[in-house]
Amino acid sequence: MKIAFFTDTFFPKIDGVVISTIHLAKGLADKGHKVLIFAPRYEEKEEFKYKNVKVVRIASMPSFIYPGLKMSTPLSIKTLRTVIKEKPDIIHFQITMTLGMQAIIIAKLLGIPLVGTFHTLIAHPHYLQHLGFSHSYLQRLSWAFTRAFYNRCNLVSTPSENTRKELVSHDFKNVIALSNGVDLTVFSNKNWKKVRNVFNARGKILLFVGRVAHEKNILYLVDCFKLVHDKIPETKLVVIGDGPQMSHLKQKVKKLGLEKNVIIKGAISHDKLVKSSIFKAVDLFVTASTTETEGITLLEAQANGLACVAVDAGGTGNLIRNNYNGLLARDEDKKGFANAVIKIISNDSLRARLGKNALLNIKKYSIPRIIAQWEKIYKNLLEKAKSS
Repeated sequence: MKIAFFTDTFFPKIDGVVISTIHLAKGLADKGHKVLIFAPRYEEKEEFKYKNVKVVRIASMPSFIYPGLKMSTPLSIKTLRTVIKEKPDIIHFQITMTLGMQAIIIAKLLGIPLVGTFHTLIAHPHYLQHLGFSHSYLQRLSWAFTRAFYNRCNLVSTPSENTRKELVSHDFKNVIALSNGVDLTVFSNKNWKKVRNVFNARGKILLFVGRVAHEKNILYLVDCFKLVHDKIPETKLVVIGDGPQMSHLKQKVKKLGLEKNVIIKGAISHDKLVKSSIFKAVDLFVTASTTETEGITLLEAQANGLACVAVDAGGTGNLIRNNYNGLLARDEDKKGFANAVIKIISNDSLRARLGKNALLNIKKYSIPRIIAQWEKIYKNLLEKAKSS
């Protein structure tokens, strides 16, 4: 088959959508399928290259909607001509922005089966804070906007069952749950002792990886960590990531007197992160995000045998089973979150059991399994298109 992906964020930018798109593209290419990726043109000249994958860059400009996101025109003659020339069997868009619009228009013009993946809960108040407000009217408008995109698809996928149910409750059609998956072969932890020594830890180390932004609830996480620190002062929190709330994060850490215990590493490229040994150098993964449709970083933490503590919201509850591979805390319950962290880092046998179960459970999210499911989905769509 030949599959054309349309995404408004892509390499060299790295986020959860980019990682999942690359995993899917490489997995399909490895099976002999041809992959086209229509993506924004960035100032950086570095390009993603892989056998059987062709990247087509589309002229774009910075978006006012979200930091780092690019926008193109709703329809590009270059894009249309390329699709006509390449004749893809399937068009699959990843984001509800301008390249997603192009995907819809071109798929309808040319009669090509259309798939859309719902990665991001843009109607969540934490995302809407990037616009400066999160009024309920704007939430309703955001749901209407995304629904208008996805209900034009022959099939809609989203990474978790919880998110699928939420989409159905907002009148989305033809929705299935299918994980983003995780590449279990890319990690290296051979230098974990050296990495741990760098942190100069006398106690347990917590790890957060993700965008430093409203939707990741990072300031809330620091408040929770302060409660942990008050009980177990030698505990440290390592933060890997960057984003629009970095200055607020640093101010918060300073205000709470946690400069020696919160280690802000900034952004690390994904290729370096998975080889950095940091996942084995720490003791527990933590996230307070309430906006995850699944959570790539949670998948990667579990792939390295880390128990996780998270807020029970969105797709997180599908990845973490309470007392099996981690602990879940109720939203807005900082004390409950802190107590869950304290419970695990104070009990090595519990932590080991949760980590072992994380390794067992993560196997069903392996990329080869996910690719096999996508192959069946695409083939079924093609068969339906031919018979209609």
